[in-house]
Amino acid sequence: MPAGDAQRVWFPEMIEDLKVHWSSSMNWEELAVFCRRMTDKRKWIRQSREIKPPMIRCSRCGEVSRSDIQGISIRSALFTLKKIGIVSETEFKKLERDWNKFKKKSSLDAYGNKTLELWVGVEKLKN
Repeated sequence: MPAGDAQRVWFPEMIEDLKVHWSSSMNWEELAVFCRRMTDKRKWIRQSREIKPPMIRCSRCGEVSRSDIQGISIRSALFTLKKIGIVSETEFKKLERDWNKFKKKSSLDAYGNKTLELWVGVEKLKN
């Protein structure tokens, strides 16, 4: 396994997909769907290359174990767009600001999914 692959979020073939599929006219829902597809692709890449998650140490008990691999967030996609030069620093800041506003207004998590807070609020309204 090449050095750093255990911590890698965006593999080269995923970055190529981002370059091909990215459009400034994408809405947040479309980007969320794209990020879910990239999460699935990353899982497949990691399995096919037998890449194990990195080791972590629990700050409370000191136990060492494999970390849990999270999904690819919308913010991660925005950072990658900036890193590979598809969006400028100014565009990145605007996109990040717009995403944070949309995420808060729509009660979404980092991946574009409805948060539990919304459902808890609905249950409170019912009672």
